[in-house]
This record gives sequence, structure tokens and C-alpha cells, in this order.
Amino acid sequence: MLLLGRRLVLMAPILFGIITVTFIVTRIIPGDPAYQIAGPFAGTDLVLEIQEQLGTNRPIWDQYVDYLGGVVKLDLGDSIFTGNPVASDLGDRLPATLFLVATALAFALIVGIATGAFAARRRNKLGDQSVRATSFFVLSLPDFWLGLLLLYVFFFRLGWAPPPIGQLGPNDPEVDFISGAAVIDAILSGNPAGLKAAVGHAALPILTLGIIYAAPIARLTRSAMVESLSADYIQFGRACGLPSFTLWRYAVRSSLPPVITFAGILFSVLIGGAVLVETVFSWGGAASYAANAIKQNDFPATQGFVLISGVISVVVFLIVDLLYVAIDPRVKL
Repeated sequence: MLLLGRRLVLMAPILFGIITVTFIVTRIIPGDPAYQIAGPFAGTDLVLEIQEQLGTNRPIWDQYVDYLGGVVKLDLGDSIFTGNPVASDLGDRLPATLFLVATALAFALIVGIATGAFAARRRNKLGDQSVRATSFFVLSLPDFWLGLLLLYVFFFRLGWAPPPIGQLGPNDPEVDFISGAAVIDAILSGNPAGLKAAVGHAALPILTLGIIYAAPIARLTRSAMVESLSADYIQFGRACGLPSFTLWRYAVRSSLPPVITFAGILFSVLIGGAVLVETVFSWGGAASYAANAIKQNDFPATQGFVLISGVISVVVFLIVDLLYVAIDPRVKL
């Protein structure tokens, strides 16, 4: 409870800084949404009228105070281009992105930790060299390129995967909209046919991100494992005759903290960084929504996405701290 209380106290200045920096950056970059709404051939009077409606002609300080007051009331404003409340737009799209990121990261952790530990146990042997070479190759691949390659192989050539048209296709069984993530909604509504279709659509996006980010996790796990296997307590345990598997298990556990920290950073980065993969598979998540908002100078939508991402990041790092304690009881928070 003490840790939770400290994190909640620290969250306020962090989020205040995020709100302030995002607000300033969105206002100082070139471009005015009034010109995009009015069109290239609009007159000055029409542009001024739209600016009056949007409030962008007011002093920036007044705009900032109004926005800050809305955030305190949990009002993120209305999107300039969709016309919907930003909170509603994000509520519809964010679960899809969170599901994609969480499942892809879980896949990456399982594969990365397993292959990294395997490589460390066979240090400088063929297995280790194969893992290192493969991970180095995968690290050089752009995620959108890998997504297109998987689509070409599994959809166009083999016909195993469904077309990249979102979480569900028009001919798939309908799934009740509950959370916004089709797989979760199919489970909650008890729809096995819809679940099968949703899993089919989610498989390639998850595999794309999972493969890309399993590579750095494998390399980090290997490095941490090599260091752990060389530690004095492992050498002492080996001298005492402890089974090699037991020593290897201890080494895996002691090497997890840096991997967990890296996973927390990856989760935060992927919330916005999954935009290219979402675009390739027409996923319709919050990352592509934010990218469109930035392209269209949709200030409220951009600010709302960054703020929600900041909140999620703070929560994720709180979970990482708690996992530290669970993995290594010597750590005191």
C-alpha cells in the first residue's frame, strides 16, 4: 500500500508534465486544422469563422487553462474531425491496441526468454551461435515489412490466414461489442464461432510484433544468463553438487529483472509504435487513430491519446516494480 501511495503521488506531476508538453508541442508545430476543414480554396472569412468555432484563435494560455480544467473533470474534449468525444473514440479503439500489444509481448517474452536461456546454457556452441545470428537478423527487419511478408505467405500463397481487413471480416460471425477487442468480446459473449474467426484475424499481427520483439528479449536474456551462470553463488552450488538443472533455474530467475524492465518499456512504446502493423492489417486500434490525429492536426485527439498512454505507462511500471519484489525478495521498494 505504501508503494502504491507513493506512485499515485508521483503520478500527478508526471501527468501534468505530459499534458503541458503535449499541449505546447501541438500548438507550436505548423498547421491549423481550420485550413484543413475549410479546404484549399476557402476564403479568409470562412477560415476565421472555423477558428472561432474551434477556439484556436484565442490566446494559447486561455486554451491551456480550459483544457486543463476539462482534464480535471475527465473531459478530454471532442475530436475535431470525428466530432465525437475523444474519451469515447479512445474507449472504442484502445482495447484492440492493448490486446494486440499485450498478447504480442507475452509471445515475445515466452519465445525470447526460452531461446535466450537456451543460448546461454550452450554458450559459444552451435545452438548459441544460431540464436545470436537469428536474433541479429530479426532485429534488422522492419515490423511492417515482416507483416507484409507473413501476409504474402499465409494469405496470398497458402490461403491459411484471413484477409487483412480488421479484427473481423464482413462474412465472419457477429460478435457483441463489449470491450472493443474482438477476441475478448467473443470470449465474454460465449461465441466460439466468433472466437475462432477473431483469433484467425489476430494471429498474424500478434506473430509479427511477437517475432520482432522476441529478438532483443532473447539477446538480453542470454547476456543476463551468462552473467548469472558465472556468479559466485552458482559456482558454489556447482561445487556442492547441486543438479545442473537446479542451478540453471536459479540463474534464469536471477536474470529476469532486466528482462521485465525491458518488457515494461516495450509495452509503453508499442502502444503508439504499433501503428504500422495496425495499418498493414487494418486493425483499427488507438495507434492508427493517433497517427491520423497527428496528420490532421486534431489537437484534442492527439493530446488525449498521449495522456492515456502516459497513464498506462505509469501503471505498467508500477506492475514492473511489484514483479521485481516477487522475483527477487532482496529488492525492497
